Amino acid sequence: MNDVARPIHSRQRGTPANTFADLVLRDALVYTADQRQSWAEAVAIRKGTIVYVGSTDGLRPFVGPETQVRELPGRLILPGFRDAHIHPLTGSLNLFECRLIGSADPRAYLSQVAVYARANEDQPFIRGGGWLPDAFPDCGPHRSDLDAIVADRPVLLKSIDGHSAWINTRALELAGITADTANPPGGLIERDPRSGKPTGTLREWSAMDLVASRFPPPTLADRVTAGWAFMEMAARLGIVSIHEAMAKEDELAAYRALDQSGELTLRVQAALLCEPEKGRDQIEDLLALRQTYQGGLLAPRTVKIFVDGVVEGHTAWLIDSYADRPGFCGERLWSPEELNGMAAALDRAGFQLHLHAVGDGAVRMALDAFEHVALVNGHRDRRPMIAHCDLIDPVDLPRFHSLGVVANLQPLWFYAERNFRKMTLTFLGSERAWRLYPMQSLLTSGAAVTCGTDWPFSGELNTFNPLMAIQVGVTRRGLDADAAPVYAPEQCVSLTALIDAHTSGGAYADFQEHLTGTLTVGKSADLICLDRNIFALPPSEISQARILLTIFQGKQVYQAPFNG
Repeated sequence: MNDVARPIHSRQRGTPANTFADLVLRDALVYTADQRQSWAEAVAIRKGTIVYVGSTDGLRPFVGPETQVRELPGRLILPGFRDAHIHPLTGSLNLFECRLIGSADPRAYLSQVAVYARANEDQPFIRGGGWLPDAFPDCGPHRSDLDAIVADRPVLLKSIDGHSAWINTRALELAGITADTANPPGGLIERDPRSGKPTGTLREWSAMDLVASRFPPPTLADRVTAGWAFMEMAARLGIVSIHEAMAKEDELAAYRALDQSGELTLRVQAALLCEPEKGRDQIEDLLALRQTYQGGLLAPRTVKIFVDGVVEGHTAWLIDSYADRPGFCGERLWSPEELNGMAAALDRAGFQLHLHAVGDGAVRMALDAFEHVALVNGHRDRRPMIAHCDLIDPVDLPRFHSLGVVANLQPLWFYAERNFRKMTLTFLGSERAWRLYPMQSLLTSGAAVTCGTDWPFSGELNTFNPLMAIQVGVTRRGLDADAAPVYAPEQCVSLTALIDAHTSGGAYADFQEHLTGTLTVGKSADLICLDRNIFALPPSEISQARILLTIFQGKQVYQAPFNG
């Protein structure tokens, strides 16, 4: 795809001459992200809606005595960014908990736990996370190390990918986990090979919840505060819409409180969590949640299903066994028959489906489920999503397009990070490890693609900055100047395609393309202004650009100090 898009220089026809704009942005570089990948020079906004996109010369009918006019020479205007898979409240709550940051060093993590414990002596439990899996053996961290730091209260620390937890002995006792405790469905309790006693590492949500459910949950006020913190950060990064990737009622209540108070500064599409152990009886509850919380800027019309786990925990479901564990293909949370039945039932209830699938076996199961849904429920415009799609068998690539499946990808992962050789290459073997994250292949096959970060489970970079994600997607390298060589260079994606996936692609995935996602007359004025033209930068400098303005529904929700 050519990154030099076509310009448009004509006034929009049919614009009433007496319709003055509230705000005009002019003399800029405007990439519209529309189907023609058009360029313009100016945008006019009235009552939250785009009323003009075109040349600066064509602005005259829209500028009245009360119109605010901003001159933006050399600045780049884009549609506002969208994060199609993120956990905003979880991530923001983590900012107030025990954060493990920095290199993969167990001693540094323990030191951070000790500092947090001393600063929060009155807190009856310690919750947090951020540890890198490659800091520990394949079996994970051990409870004894935590016991040496905190022995008097339970500790639960999630890994950076959110699929494992490191706990101390007190947390095991709180949950009643012993050598006799069976692994929950889809989960794993790591054990000492000789004694069978739990070591202090839990894999996947079903296992982690054995402990997490015993901790006092955050209050509504805590979650609303987390929402404020997230929205402030998101506005600075140019984000105007999110797809909350795993919403329970507590999260929905917080979003509703923010929506009803008029404080939401972005759209929230929420995916309700569907849990295997609850079966089809839970659909009635999911319908009630959709009915109760639908409205305003909040739309809980999607259901999230975990098909498998992650490669680094040996819980991603593979077609062939792990290279380091012959005969073992990982953990799937559903049988194919159960997944097909649940997907069809949810589809009949009018839900969009959002399936987590990392391994090629899980991706195939998800595609098979969508094929089953169309067969039993008939064809319609469903736009089901598969999130992550890290490993896809080549024979399954064309099925995304043929089945109308949206690939929901995380470009922040598209490079050989620190644990690549120690874990990914070892676990998958060379052939599979070098064909992860096939975004270009998906685009070439005609698949619809959108992008998110999965923050706070966004990997080594641990950010939800769209410009960082775009740079990694374009370069297939980390952000360091001394980053490793390009990872799978045949999968490098053009800048235009990455921007589209973070804007118009996200709007399409959320059934909002009629409303937003492109800079088109009649759509919501959701746009951003960057301090430089990233199309003219070396790809390794894309993430150095800064957001100057974020405008949502015509309202300025962020402005950096600048002349303009």
